[in-house]
Amino acid sequence: MKQNFKLFATLAASAAMMISCQQAEEPTMDKAQEPVVKTRAYGDKTPKVTIYVETNDVNPLNAGDYLLSDGSAYADIVEFFAANLNKETVNGVVRPTLYLNDKMTNLLENGGAATYVAGLQAKGIKVVLTILPNWQNIDFTSLNDTQADQLATILAYAVNKYGLDGIGFDNEYGGTVTTVSGSFGNLITKLRAKLPAGKLITLFQYNIGYNQINATAGAKLDYVYSNFGYNTYISTPGVTKERYAPLSINLGSIDSNVSYYGDRAYDLTEAGYGSIMHFNLRTRNDSDPLPLFNAIADGAWGETVTCENGNRPQDWTFVSSGYTITYDEATAE
Repeated sequence: MKQNFKLFATLAASAAMMISCQQAEEPTMDKAQEPVVKTRAYGDKTPKVTIYVETNDVNPLNAGDYLLSDGSAYADIVEFFAANLNKETVNGVVRPTLYLNDKMTNLLENGGAATYVAGLQAKGIKVVLTILPNWQNIDFTSLNDTQADQLATILAYAVNKYGLDGIGFDNEYGGTVTTVSGSFGNLITKLRAKLPAGKLITLFQYNIGYNQINATAGAKLDYVYSNFGYNTYISTPGVTKERYAPLSINLGSIDSNVSYYGDRAYDLTEAGYGSIMHFNLRTRNDSDPLPLFNAIADGAWGETVTCENGNRPQDWTFVSSGYTITYDEATAE
C-alpha cells in the first residue's frame, strides 16, 4: 500500500542503523523504549472526501454505503446537487429565492430530511446543499448588497430548517447577468456571518467569477474543489491547500485506469492538500465506483473500501411544483 511505503523505508533505514550500533556497543532496549507505529484515526482523516450526488436520479444514501475497514464512512461530505437560485419580483423589486425542484423537495421537506440528511449524518457524514443558478438571469456575481443579504438569510434559514451542515456554491447557468463588483465575495461573507459556528461553505471552482472573491471572502470558505481533473493551482484568493481539492473526478465517466487516481491521491496527501472531490455518484449497477474508491483510499491512507449496497433506488415521492423558500418565509419566524 502506498502510504506504507515510507514507513517500510524508514524502518529499513532504522534497522540498518541498529545493526551498525549493535556491532559497536550492543545497546539494550526495554519495551517502554520501543518505537510505536501510530495509525491516523478516522476523525483526523486527511484529505477529506466530498461526494456530489445528482439528486434528480440517485438516492443520496448510496454515498453512505461505502465504508473504510474500521466501518467508518469513506465520504466525509455529501453534497446534494442541486437546489436553485431563482428570483421573484415584489413591488417591482427583484429578490432571490431558493427553489427545490420536483426531485429535491421531498429529500428535505415533509420529513425527508430526517431520512436523507440525518441518515447520512448518523454515519459521521456532513451534508451540504449545493446551490446552482437556474437560467433566470441572476447568479452569485450579479447580486446587489440587499440581494446578497436576502439570499444569505434564506440559505442560513434552510441550513437550520433541514438540519444541514452547510451550503455549497456552483455558479453555472445564471443566464444573462449584469455583474456587480464583489458580489460573490460579499455573499460568502454575509453567509458566514449568519451561519452557526462549524457549518460549512464550499465552492466548486468552475466558472465562478474569480475576480468576485477577494482573499478575505476566500478565507471564509471551508473547501474549494478544482474543476475536473488534477490541478494544484488554486484560483480562488484566500484559499490554502489545506482547504483545496486538486483532484476532482466525474463518477459518471470513470477512467478504467484507476491506479492513476490512486497515485494522484498519494501525491496530494503527501503535499498536504486537504480534500478530494467526486462528482455525480451513480448506482453500482450504472457505474460502479468501488474500484476507484479503493484506489483513492489506498493512495491517500493505505486503506480499503467496501460497499453495503450502493444501489438504493429513488424511494421518495416527487412533487411536480417543487418548493420555493422566499425571503418572507426565511424572516417570518
